[in-house]
Amino acid sequence: MAQPGIPYISSSAPDRSSLIVSPPGGPRNHIHNALQTRLSDDVTRSGMTQSMMPLNFEEANRPPQMEQIPWYHYNISRHIAESLLISTGEDGSYLLRDSTTKVGEFSLSVRSKDAVKHFPVRWDGQYFIFGFGKFANVHELISHFQSKPVIGGDSGILTLLKHPYPREVEEPDVYDSIRVHTEGGSKDENEKPTFAIASKDGYLTKLGQHRKTWKTRWFVLYKNELSYFKSREDKTPIRTINLKDVSAITADNSQSKENCFRLVTSTRTFFLIACSGQEAEDWIKILRWKLEHPFGTESIQE
Repeated sequence: MAQPGIPYISSSAPDRSSLIVSPPGGPRNHIHNALQTRLSDDVTRSGMTQSMMPLNFEEANRPPQMEQIPWYHYNISRHIAESLLISTGEDGSYLLRDSTTKVGEFSLSVRSKDAVKHFPVRWDGQYFIFGFGKFANVHELISHFQSKPVIGGDSGILTLLKHPYPREVEEPDVYDSIRVHTEGGSKDENEKPTFAIASKDGYLTKLGQHRKTWKTRWFVLYKNELSYFKSREDKTPIRTINLKDVSAITADNSQSKENCFRLVTSTRTFFLIACSGQEAEDWIKILRWKLEHPFGTESIQE
């Protein structure tokens, strides 16, 4: 049983890492449901049915009364969770879903400012295990989240969980009429969209290009761009690096600094220091994944 009033600080790496109620008939409801149904649409096109989908939990092993958690979204993918929280959530929004890579586990997807972090929630057959807390049943888990706990990973950034993202929202039965429908010509294969998945943010200490001094900056990885800001509160980045221009991301020992890694572009090598070895590994892993999946359409391992 969790001790009331004590926030749980998760030691899990971010990579493993509200009720948001839209106005009736508002566009956010439509976005939510469109994203929610994308997975089932893809399955239908592939000739499968929902009952044929590989589920993380066999129904006999699923914890009882999970449907009573209004922010539990069953087996939606990491991509859809990030899309929902980035598109229509806000800082502190969160949802619970089945882990897509670890059988018998859940993932708590949390929007932290402009990124989404994923934290493990385990069910051992008797208890839900989240951070340093154990909860004997769904009601204890719901009660804990109603207290608006604070969580954080190796990045040191703390997030107040204040907005559970509901599984069910209203949507209007309104559709636009098609008045024009014609061929638009051949599409340039080089003009492919960039889908946002696997975002990350946090403080890194950067070596200056000219003065060679170390300064701590707020870094945000979103889509295929890595931006850094003077502080977390700033809206305008000092610089934005397009990952298409990055040729290598490796751990670095040349600067005699712990937790250091380098990002190599065509014009400059950036030397960056994370707050821990795990956090440095997380940045290297997610940046390398971005280079290997430039359009963000494949699934990233949680």
